[in-house]
Amino acid sequence: VEMTIEYCIDPERADEFRALMQESRRSRLRQGALAWELVRDTGHSGRYVERIVDESWNEHLRRLGRITASDVALRERKLTFHIGAAAPVVRRFVVESALPA
Repeated sequence: VEMTIEYCIDPERADEFRALMQESRRSRLRQGALAWELVRDTGHSGRYVERIVDESWNEHLRRLGRITASDVALRERKLTFHIGAAAPVVRRFVVESALPA
């Protein structure tokens, strides 16, 4: 399972945002995620996507169940950077089948 969260932030605050996202990385991996990364959209200044990979749908749900009060506080801090008109876009993807090599 891959979950993405798309943030729109003020480019002037990019360094602060990236520093905070390192806390997010530690939090996601502590909760059991297999992988985490932050990518920046080169075509849209200020658009960042947080990418989290879980082993399976069940593990994804378990990871979400492991959220602590400090994780909630971290989410609130991340949201203070988001300047989009709507909430950050969250998407979940499930691998249907692997392609042959």
